[in-house]
Amino acid sequence: TAHPDIKAVFATNDQMALGAVEAIAARRPQGAIAIIGFDATAEAVQAILEGRMSASVAQRPFEMGRRSVEAALALLDGKAVDPRIDTGTELITAENAARFKK
Repeated sequence: TAHPDIKAVFATNDQMALGAVEAIAARRPQGAIAIIGFDATAEAVQAILEGRMSASVAQRPFEMGRRSVEAALALLDGKAVDPRIDTGTELITAENAARFKK
């Protein structure tokens, strides 16, 4: 492999993380490389429960939508809006993945 010392993969979505799971599984023992995704899809949560993926970051899409609409309405009313709106995230690991199983 081109990068034999790699310790972790962080993907910006779970589909890419699951692709890394498949690619790495052919070359390294399960768990040898930490694989972390984003979005907490059902497939990623299952992979975490099975030990094939290390973690995924859960966002709050409903809250993101609600806060976006509130910001848009405020802008239309001529009000100032904070350029950064934090809606929070939660790290899903083997310890809490069962709560997120869909």
